[in-house]
Amino acid sequence: MATSERYPSYATCVAKVLSGSAQPLTVDTLLSRIKEHRPITKGARSAVYRAIGQLFQAVPVAPSRYGWLSSLLGKNTFRHVLTGEEVRRGFLMLDELEHAVFFPQFFQTYQPDDRKLQIELFGGPTIEAEAYIERKTWSLRLGSTFIEWIDELGGQGRDDLLIFVDDALAGRYQLRLQPREMRDPNVIQGRNIQLALLAEELVSEDRRARTAMPTAELAARIIGRGFFADALPPDDFHFVLHQYSLLRFHNGVGYSFDLENMDFAADVVPSGSDDSGDGFGEAVVRPDLDREALNAAEMMYSDFLQDDMIGQGDDEWEDLLFEPEAADMPFFDSSDDLFDNSCASYEAYVEAYQESDSMDGMLSHSDFHLLEAELETLVALEQEFGYLLADQMTRKEQLIERLFIDPETLLDNDFPDYPDFDEPPFWEN
Repeated sequence: MATSERYPSYATCVAKVLSGSAQPLTVDTLLSRIKEHRPITKGARSAVYRAIGQLFQAVPVAPSRYGWLSSLLGKNTFRHVLTGEEVRRGFLMLDELEHAVFFPQFFQTYQPDDRKLQIELFGGPTIEAEAYIERKTWSLRLGSTFIEWIDELGGQGRDDLLIFVDDALAGRYQLRLQPREMRDPNVIQGRNIQLALLAEELVSEDRRARTAMPTAELAARIIGRGFFADALPPDDFHFVLHQYSLLRFHNGVGYSFDLENMDFAADVVPSGSDDSGDGFGEAVVRPDLDREALNAAEMMYSDFLQDDMIGQGDDEWEDLLFEPEAADMPFFDSSDDLFDNSCASYEAYVEAYQESDSMDGMLSHSDFHLLEAELETLVALEQEFGYLLADQMTRKEQLIERLFIDPETLLDNDFPDYPDFDEPPFWEN
């Protein structure tokens, strides 16, 4: 009987364990819980990291610590600027961030999601909503009740719609209308700057060999950092990254740095040069977003928070603002060089190497992936032809020992990587 018929793959086990946990889990905890579903093989740690790389909803929240996107979305808040057409016709055109918010499982396979959402209209009724395609763009159909609700509140295009996540797994959300004249542009600009810097940091950490980080993946990682757990959301995702960051959108794929237009002498904040304590010390910053401007924006945002905390207990708010772990808002430690300059597979290799008695020198990141590709080729050949030549089999065993990889994990195809973005329709941003 084939291995996959005897017990579930590592990808299936990781998905089951993470989706069943309300809190993020360390890789060690994942391994201990996977034992309940299947035997643990020699390369189990590497297999878990590989599975995480295949699962869109498995989001890093700290080094070697992962959460499930549907759980991480709980109590998050997002901002959507309404258009006149959305107000008149009762729908929301979704960008990748909002699509992941309403349908977090969609980006695993890019297949249409037919689940029905329960949307509470603040001060009004609760309506049912579903995904559909509007002008070749994924949208959320809200219907006539939404139109009437907007009309009763005097809403119009360019007003803000605040999206509150009550329970993403159950599909329960709340919408509130915020008239444009109620916006505090200075405070929101501060949040926009923080979002831009965090996005730049995440893209700079990405070491995969690809043109750009897919937008949905970038959005999920920002959610994993707890950024949208704040009561004050920034502006629309693409608008912020275009206006406030050095990142540029590439061919409908995702974001990367606009290296051709960067003046590295002026634009890059050197590692360790930031003593402001804002957590973005290694981010790349546009020249017009200098440290003085950023500090001013953060000060305005801090004043906003203090004004908004009237009536709250000092101890409760102090925990929320200055102790992220106590408030269940995980953040990366940017000083962790291994995590910042690596990927899940290589991190698994380094951990396994450090625990082994190997006499071979530790491979560099690129050398590891070069040998990993060779092993994948040999495994694929064996699967296709049913056998390998003696020299090939010897080489395969050498690579397994050298890389600490369970060859079974190279055959796990339960969760495919990002497919062609043309099917189903993508987003027009």
